[in-house]
Amino acid sequence: MGGEEIGEVSDINGVPIKVGSTVRYINTGTVGNITDIKQDSEGAWALLDDTDLYYRVDFLEVTAMKKVPKKAEKKKEYQPHRESLEDMESFDSELSSQATGGG
Repeated sequence: MGGEEIGEVSDINGVPIKVGSTVRYINTGTVGNITDIKQDSEGAWALLDDTDLYYRVDFLEVTAMKKVPKKAEKKKEYQPHRESLEDMESFDSELSSQATGGG
């Protein structure tokens, strides 16, 4: 982004932000941790780890919310799904063994 070194910057509410701060982008609700801060002729910009995009700091809000790492989110999200598939496969094999019969 061709920025220059920057002093202290603040979010939309005047709360100081720095690398490592957890912030929320007010337009979409995206939450992320700041990994870099740059300044150019348009203002100060913060790079969020979640999207790998720069956001103008005056559209960010420092938040107390803790960001869950993407890998942990996916693991938590997909783990129950895998267990339900295993249950369904077990149920299907029980049904198929009961459906066979001779007479």
